[in-house]
Amino acid sequence: MSNYTNEPDLSGLRSERIDRLLQWERYDEALREAGEWLREAPEEPEPYNALATIYMSMEELDQSLEMTAQALRMEPDNEDAWSIRAFVYYDQHNWELMQPAVEEVLRINPYRAHMYYLMGNMYNTKGKFQEAAEQVKEALRILPSSGLYLALYSYVLANMNQKQASQEVAMEALQYDLEQPQTFMYLGWAAERRGDAKTAKQMMEQAIRLAPNNEQIRTEYMEALQKNYWFYRIFTLPLFLRKLKRWQLLLIWFVSWLLFRPLLIVMIILYIVSHLLSKAFVHLQVYGWHRAPKSRKKTIKKR
Repeated sequence: MSNYTNEPDLSGLRSERIDRLLQWERYDEALREAGEWLREAPEEPEPYNALATIYMSMEELDQSLEMTAQALRMEPDNEDAWSIRAFVYYDQHNWELMQPAVEEVLRINPYRAHMYYLMGNMYNTKGKFQEAAEQVKEALRILPSSGLYLALYSYVLANMNQKQASQEVAMEALQYDLEQPQTFMYLGWAAERRGDAKTAKQMMEQAIRLAPNNEQIRTEYMEALQKNYWFYRIFTLPLFLRKLKRWQLLLIWFVSWLLFRPLLIVMIILYIVSHLLSKAFVHLQVYGWHRAPKSRKKTIKKR
């Protein structure tokens, strides 16, 4: 439904109403509309796909999968039903089931660019950056002017330590999709990976402006603000250490504990103090003396 996710563009007046109601987050009305559509066309897959999309938006993912199963019983090669299943498994971070669903979509329609985006994100999450880059390049081959895909590609390149290329792709991404908060979130992550705390903060400011109630974006924005305090940056993990595997970090920690135990204890105390102090400053800067408002969950896995 939305341009940035390639979610199903269900045809007709019913789908237009449902799409509008989802944009307004009027889920009960959208469900009633889809229910009427289902009563009108009980043998067609489209009403089931509409219900699946609504349930996915409501984060009732099991219900969404059940609706797509109904659609696929009527039409096994229904592209939208397979796409919704891929989106649901992506939201669940269930890569084992997401990948076959993506493959089904691409078998039916090899030009569904967002499927390559999902695969790129999966590989990025697993730390398989070369595979991630190949998938995102496929998405960009189909939609070269997608700011979202370019932003993800910039982030993948930053994870591969290709800082100059990441910066160039980020500049290109800023020519498109300037109303999509996810685009700015990826650009913020890419800048943070490049060690550019100032740009990361600017990108997250744009993301939070577009989606102030999104919990993940709010958290990332607060962290970006926090990393702009010099006394906190001193104690954060250096970029080169973040590239190491977990066992390598544990080995470094163990050796440091044996050789420099008093100094390490002092560093830990200073880190905790700087973390709490910078976090308090950020909260005061954003909310003053008030509590943070409640927010909606919608997460993208970060590597």
